[in-house]
Amino acid sequence: MYYRVQLELYFNDLFGLAKEWAYKNTEIPIRFYCANSAGFQTKLSTMQDLLSGIKELSPMFPLVVAMAGEIGNNSFDHNLGNWPDVPGIFFGYDIQKRVAVLADRGRGVLMTLKRIRPELNTDKEALRVAFTEIVSGRAPESRGNGLKFVRKVVAENPIGLLFQTGNAELILKKDSDELDIRLNPKSFRGCLALITF
Repeated sequence: MYYRVQLELYFNDLFGLAKEWAYKNTEIPIRFYCANSAGFQTKLSTMQDLLSGIKELSPMFPLVVAMAGEIGNNSFDHNLGNWPDVPGIFFGYDIQKRVAVLADRGRGVLMTLKRIRPELNTDKEALRVAFTEIVSGRAPESRGNGLKFVRKVVAENPIGLLFQTGNAELILKKDSDELDIRLNPKSFRGCLALITF
């Protein structure tokens, strides 16, 4: 009985579960693991279908899905062929608690941006650039707008975001355009995101 209660508490803390995997490469339940982009898109569509059935979320559920899609797709797009160890992402959501959690064990924002902006030296700088500047290594294509879109969604809606990479974390509060970037006491490779809605 004690083991079952502990297991239920563990599964109810999606962010803690994702964090353990991102930081330590612990084993995660298959229901939260997306080995490739197609698997992620399938789970994202399921979340969209569930959210669409909740009347009070009808004005913003497409935005929550779009944010999760952007963050998850970034993990695959920026690590393709370059996963340091475990390919794929953690993706879980709890409709009752109004949270979605994503994590990867990829290269992280700093290493991704250093290919285009070699002058970047810290995870804090990289987060600021990722959420405020249009940066793309695929000129002349108009790309690199995704995390700016995420920031705009949060600024204009009752949605929050905690985004961690390396030794930095970004907090975007609901209905606010302010970037709160601070040092994270524990450094890790990859990205971890908590969307609250």
